[in-house]
Amino acid sequence: MSSLERKLILVTGFGPFLGHEEVNASWEAVQLLPETLTYEGTEYQLEKRMVPVEYAAVDEAVADIWQRQPELVVHVGVSGIAKCVCVEKLAYNHQFRRPDNAGQYLDNSSCCLPHNAKANVLRTGLNVDKIVDAVNATCKDCVAPAQTVNDKALEATRVSKNVGDFLCGYIYLKSLDADCKRSLFVHVPPIDKPFSTVQTADIVHKIIEQCVQQLAACDCP
Repeated sequence: MSSLERKLILVTGFGPFLGHEEVNASWEAVQLLPETLTYEGTEYQLEKRMVPVEYAAVDEAVADIWQRQPELVVHVGVSGIAKCVCVEKLAYNHQFRRPDNAGQYLDNSSCCLPHNAKANVLRTGLNVDKIVDAVNATCKDCVAPAQTVNDKALEATRVSKNVGDFLCGYIYLKSLDADCKRSLFVHVPPIDKPFSTVQTADIVHKIIEQCVQQLAACDCP
């Protein structure tokens, strides 16, 4: 299969921002993803893009990404409080009150979406619970940390409904508006807390594989 016949997967990570000035764990992990993925004889090209932590930059990136009609879009961001990789189910269209890296604010702390107007919540059409269960099952012996919280072993991934009120939530909201069936957001923990960048990239890769399997199974138009 030639490169022209490959289906496209776009994966984004964010650049540095306050609290993560030197390095952003999301972009470090995204950069380590492979260039291609193959599932049931179909090749997928994985294109990676670093997005500055600015509302205008997100608007530009999302518009460009969806204009290219990708099979799947996975946004990756860092969470300073995450203890594993969090797979986000939804995004909220409110409370975007923080200034971005350029010092810009979002008018009215929300945005008018092209396809969903001023909808308060948008949800991914991907089965996040199934993704998390499948990835955790394959990561038991390879990347799961040995740490425990409240005597409960941490797993590689978990389901989350708290994508946040900053650029992570904003970019997810924008892509869910473009196509909720093909959009996902993943929060990764800071580097070595507990995963190395290689381990985090491996988990994100497994998440992408699960997304591809779901899309192939439903053969979404």
